[in-house]
Amino acid sequence: MKKLIFPVFIPMQGCPHRCIYCDQSKISGVGEEEIRTQLAAARSFLDRHPGEPKEIAFYGGSFTALSLEKQHSLAEAILSSADYKTSLRISTHPLYINADILANCHKLRISCIELGIQDFNTAVLKASGRGYDSETALNACQLVKDSGFMLGVQLLPGLPGSSSTENTLALKQIKPHYLRLYPLIVIKDTPLETLYREGKYRPLSLDTALELCADYAELCENEGINIIKIGLPSNLNPADVIAGPWHPAFGELVKAERLVRQLVLAIKAGMEIKLDKKQRALIMAHSGRYQAILQKRLENCCKNPCQTVTSLLAKS
Repeated sequence: MKKLIFPVFIPMQGCPHRCIYCDQSKISGVGEEEIRTQLAAARSFLDRHPGEPKEIAFYGGSFTALSLEKQHSLAEAILSSADYKTSLRISTHPLYINADILANCHKLRISCIELGIQDFNTAVLKASGRGYDSETALNACQLVKDSGFMLGVQLLPGLPGSSSTENTLALKQIKPHYLRLYPLIVIKDTPLETLYREGKYRPLSLDTALELCADYAELCENEGINIIKIGLPSNLNPADVIAGPWHPAFGELVKAERLVRQLVLAIKAGMEIKLDKKQRALIMAHSGRYQAILQKRLENCCKNPCQTVTSLLAKS
């Protein structure tokens, strides 16, 4: 049975650093005064799903960096209403992972720990103000897995100086259970905005970010890693986005990118292709963005790419 997940956002709580790109309050759309309301909603969620596998997920902060009193207070606010099918999921910082911390996590019925790794390259981490190096990130990941937790990893493609090479090698080595991809955008009133306006940081274009995330998706499919999120939440206020590859349907566009890649290979191989309704809609959505991209990519292998694409998208 699929596990139900209910999110509770604790923006910036416990975070030991203020990274150059980050404003969790804007990303989550939640202020601290709303946390108590969210906890009440989480308890109502538990009451509505007795006997079903479910998780309450604490996102947006560094849970294990909180005081033990605060950790137990948040957990108890949930566990006091929990049945035996309830567990907790947390996101946290790699610097706050060790044997004692993980032992406490077991006591709090935490089953999944997502680490905000962001990148596995030491120079990139330093430039981003993360406060740890590649070895620390790798060790934290391994310790979480070895201690019996489900491991999630969060990466931010597009960090200053980043390259996918080291991240790809790390994912193959660690094989986390889950991966989240949040292509970096420039958010208003962050240090990254200053770097961007001074010409010291250049964000990924939307096309580049989509192609990069599609590469990661293909890697994860081959390595048995489950991607559970691609792109920032769509409730982010567009007025807070200064630059970068933000799109409210980013994950859907990545699916379209992957489908187009498959179609190009199939057409080059002379295979017969029949798209279903959802696949056609994926290609034609967003003003035909990927319909045009597919046609462009077929220019070197088809005599009439326009006709090929039109026929492909025609209803059967």
